[in-house]
Amino acid sequence: MALFAKPRAPAQVSQPAQPASSELGCPAFASLVETMDARQEKDDTKFAILDLARASGNHIEFFSRFRCKYHIGDVLGAMESWPVPGEDTPVVDMETLLPLHHARGLDLVLAWDGLNYLHPELLPLLSSHLAASCKPGAWLHAFVYTRGDMPARPLRFDILSPDRMRCTRLVDDMVGAPCPPQRVLESRMPEYRAVQSRLLQNGLQEYLFQISGS
Repeated sequence: MALFAKPRAPAQVSQPAQPASSELGCPAFASLVETMDARQEKDDTKFAILDLARASGNHIEFFSRFRCKYHIGDVLGAMESWPVPGEDTPVVDMETLLPLHHARGLDLVLAWDGLNYLHPELLPLLSSHLAASCKPGAWLHAFVYTRGDMPARPLRFDILSPDRMRCTRLVDDMVGAPCPPQRVLESRMPEYRAVQSRLLQNGLQEYLFQISGS
């Protein structure tokens, strides 16, 4: 499965970036994990989690600390090729692009940096599709670029601890980042509201969204 793309011209890069890893703090993610820990300790909750990235032993191992059902979306690499509504494609079938019939009652969606690669007209469709499979109060965690360029393909994220991640750039090519502000994201995702927003040192904005009205 795959997720997010916006037509954009390649950025002019004088010195192409080499694939490399860096570490970033993730305070919103740490807060989320703390909340999940407290909820499980209180009432032995079982969580349903949807990871939009491909299967990762690192992610699965980290979330094994919880009683959970872990669903793999594997859509990040394909999001920018999803069809956009228009004369030739009047209807976009999100269930075909991201089947969720097996993933009902979700408590958490891990979007990583996928929202940067999705065409903006598809974000409301994706938001509605995800929300239909989420429980009241469900979270969506995401990283969004706030300036400049971004890798032409999504990063690989490895969780080092609740408040620390390693992000690895898998391609040399860089492209312009869409950089949507929070108000634009929330207008395109009306089912969700941002409950935490943290600007990280590497130009990423870390968001924790939650189903509206929860």
